[in-house]
Amino acid sequence: MDFPQLDALSGQYESPFATFLAHTDQKRKANRYLDDVVAALARRGTFVDAGAGTGDTAAHLAGSFDEVIAIEPNPALRARLAGTAPGATILDVPILAADPGHTADLVYCGHVLYYVHVDLWQAHIDALTSWTAPDGECVIALQNPSSDCMVMLREFGGPRFDLPSSVKADTTTVPSFVQADDLDTAIEIAAFILGLAPLPVTRDLVVEYVTQKFRSANGYLFSCTQDFHHIR
Repeated sequence: MDFPQLDALSGQYESPFATFLAHTDQKRKANRYLDDVVAALARRGTFVDAGAGTGDTAAHLAGSFDEVIAIEPNPALRARLAGTAPGATILDVPILAADPGHTADLVYCGHVLYYVHVDLWQAHIDALTSWTAPDGECVIALQNPSSDCMVMLREFGGPRFDLPSSVKADTTTVPSFVQADDLDTAIEIAAFILGLAPLPVTRDLVVEYVTQKFRSANGYLFSCTQDFHHIR
């Protein structure tokens, strides 16, 4: 069984993404972390969510800002985004084609760069920082390279996701986990993670790995710990 890649920029595959979100505290902990970031801002005029997905973060922070701009080129995710964050201005283009129109007090890009070719990471980071007000915050979230999910990805031949060495950032690490009650759910989530790279992986190999590495007393438990990079 080959696992198809989730393409967040063109919207080809979504079901494992939904399963992942339903069985992790990653989004909840990200929103809680961003609450603290917002509380420390000098102003709360505009929030730009670059790669807003289904709009959970945009909706969560909407009450803290005068304006929310959500960038989401994926049509399936964008349809849900419009319902979740109805007050947001939605830009239906990729990040490099987006123009928020003015600088923002918070620019957030959460777990999006995996779906961008590494050669374009710097261009994306440059775009995000160019939208950030001088006394604002630009925050990029990625999974910590030592998380169980990222270790698994590399075990099967996938890449390591790190910011370019030229990018200066202050990083805060927040532990996050996946909890699955049964093997089929754990495998579907593993398929989502392995879909971050076009890997020719068989289901039997993934079943063996997940069973050996992630089996717990209450099902399957594995970390998806997050790094929040504050770009300087």
